[in-house]
Amino acid sequence: MKRNLINQNGVSDKFWNIEYEGNTQKIVFGKTGTKGRETIKEFADENECIRESEKLISQKIKKGYTEILGNAEIPQKAELSEDEKADIYFWEAIEKSNKYKNAHWSEYDIDEHLENLTTYLSRSGKERLILFEKTLQEKLSQLYTAEIAELSIILECEFTSENGNYTFNDYLSDDGFIYFRCWLLLKGKEFYEDVKKDIQAFVSGKYSFNIGDCWAEGLLYVSDEAYSVNHDNEDESEIRDTVNELYPENHYDSMSREMNRKPKGGADLQKMYPKLVKEIAELRSE
Repeated sequence: MKRNLINQNGVSDKFWNIEYEGNTQKIVFGKTGTKGRETIKEFADENECIRESEKLISQKIKKGYTEILGNAEIPQKAELSEDEKADIYFWEAIEKSNKYKNAHWSEYDIDEHLENLTTYLSRSGKERLILFEKTLQEKLSQLYTAEIAELSIILECEFTSENGNYTFNDYLSDDGFIYFRCWLLLKGKEFYEDVKKDIQAFVSGKYSFNIGDCWAEGLLYVSDEAYSVNHDNEDESEIRDTVNELYPENHYDSMSREMNRKPKGGADLQKMYPKLVKEIAELRSE
């Protein structure tokens, strides 16, 4: 029995082939276009060989591999742009460093996530850290919208309630709004894309968050902290300084940035987002 699998998801472009007969299993794997590496293993009997080989195949498929049927050739993977690679690296780092991605909100700890993220990024070279920081600043800028500001107001600002009607104080500090957007990014790619389309995705039932702690200032410094693990880092800002020099237009804290419109406050938020306001206000009143 012979099975040929490939993984061309994201930045991956690799093959994994397995052949087993009798009690002998041969695996050849590596980057597409290379000979790869070969391993041969013998089992006690044929049944064990089949069982263990099928287990490996199942594991590979769960990890994103797909099968090449018959004698079909491996398709040529399209070259990713720098921006596409940077986006993949960014979300991969955010999500792989979150040990509690699918856990209840009460188990999640922002500081632990940031520590894990720093450790994860410390294994990367300077070029990849620059890409991470560049992408972080781009995404913080993309979240600089009236809708995201209104989400921050609903989650964080003081409000009054009378007969089921909620009126919000609409003051947001510049720094606080940056830290709030950092917190949103730590929730991962799927949430980021959902909430950018419609902030009411926050109460869609797909996500579980601690709304009592909505700031993640530390995300602003993880790239330099990661770089400092293995390098001298002058002023502890070499990565950020490099990104600011190369991509000044991306900076999330630029004085020239403008929102798409002025954020609403007061009683207008309940009219615009009735379900979101009702659920969050009730939670915050408990």
